[in-house]
Amino acid sequence: MFIAVSANPDAAQKKTLELSLVSFVSDIPPGGNWVRLFISNTEKMSHGTIKIRFMGPEAIPASDAPAAVKRGTVDIASALSSFCDALVSGSSSIGRAEYSPMELRKGPAFKYYQDQFAKQGIYYLGASISSLPQVQTVFYLRKDIETLENMEGLKIASMGGSNRMFIERLEAVCVPIEFPDYFTSMERGTVDGYNIGIPGIQDYSLTPVTKAMLDEPFSSCGAMMIMNMAKYKSLTPEQQDILNKAMIQAEIDGAKMFTETVEKVKKDISAAGVKIIHLSPADSKELYLDYRKAMWDEDMDRWPDIAPKLKDWLVDPEFPRAN
Repeated sequence: MFIAVSANPDAAQKKTLELSLVSFVSDIPPGGNWVRLFISNTEKMSHGTIKIRFMGPEAIPASDAPAAVKRGTVDIASALSSFCDALVSGSSSIGRAEYSPMELRKGPAFKYYQDQFAKQGIYYLGASISSLPQVQTVFYLRKDIETLENMEGLKIASMGGSNRMFIERLEAVCVPIEFPDYFTSMERGTVDGYNIGIPGIQDYSLTPVTKAMLDEPFSSCGAMMIMNMAKYKSLTPEQQDILNKAMIQAEIDGAKMFTETVEKVKKDISAAGVKIIHLSPADSKELYLDYRKAMWDEDMDRWPDIAPKLKDWLVDPEFPRAN
């Protein structure tokens, strides 16, 4: 499916609009593919009159990206939702969503994020790394495990302490460090594993220091595409429409791409000697329920006013993995 845009014979005569975009991952596959999808959609739909310059975290650290968008230092960011919490309460709750990004667009959660980011001078475009719900993140380990109990006591690296409550609920130890530090920490045995989006093992060249992938995924699209509101409002209605349509198309195509990417990552790392392991059905369900409870308990403590509403909007009572 591709969102139709009208042919524009006058496009060549229009002045090219250049926008800057920073991402929490570098412009390399597979992690950079979703931002590239948005960029290519924008250029195609605008007939080349809107071009976006891609910069990675080496330009602006991931933790600074939301504030940089607010200041206007950069026009657009693919920002980790956990770093957006300081601006909009419950941003990271989107990672708990049990609906796809396209389903969320139809409900109150999407409107909440758009409204709240607008108060911060930011336009919320959508999910910058699209996928089916609760399939994005796994634990990669330095050793094989057989049961959920084997997670007890393991030191798990976590970007910015993300998923800390879940890690601790498993009786493991959360070690907050930056993605670029994962390799050295694994190599030296400072940590026993790390949690990251599944493609991250290749984004950060972690295959040589990883022995096993616990193929029990959790978390949804925990990255948000956000834009400086003043810059957005400075665009013509046609240009705004193109950016929104490009984002929607990226969510549609990106979900399929995520599934395909995961299969390729698993094939690649298996060939390189990383063992793909699974838990028993009972342990698998327990792990997911532990994740759901721990992370929503944390959200309720942090944002008692909005978290109950977000939980109602984002949790699917009939989600198969929880039933």
